[in-house]
Amino acid sequence: MKPEKPAELTPGTKVTLLIGDRTNLGFIVLINNKEEGLLYHNEIFETINEGDVKTGYIKKLRSDGKLDVSLQNFGYRHIEENTNVVINKLKANGGLLPVGDKTPPEEIYNTFGISKKAFKKITGALYKKRLISISDYEMHLIDERGE
Repeated sequence: MKPEKPAELTPGTKVTLLIGDRTNLGFIVLINNKEEGLLYHNEIFETINEGDVKTGYIKKLRSDGKLDVSLQNFGYRHIEENTNVVINKLKANGGLLPVGDKTPPEEIYNTFGISKKAFKKITGALYKKRLISISDYEMHLIDERGE
């Protein structure tokens, strides 16, 4: 019989991660100094090292009783959290940034600290609200008058 995971470790729960050994799939992590989990390589968008302590989120409780984690919140919560990051960066740069739909993922991460997938969702939401205009390689903040 598999051991039960604490009830507070549900998908989306914010946790503290101690980065452990690197594996072929990712990094073994210690969650809240109690539970072991896995942080997959393809979900890491920053440099991490064994011994680092990071904030993370429970992503999935697997059928084998193990936990998958992420460094970014997921779903729409991640988008909501980072919308202000994009708006504030635009405001700090006079309403114009040299990033757009065709900007490489690495440049997006270096500018905003988010993945390209999250960037596309955020800019899509801002565009629909008519707060920005975006092209292949630049983004403009639209003021209250729509300019």
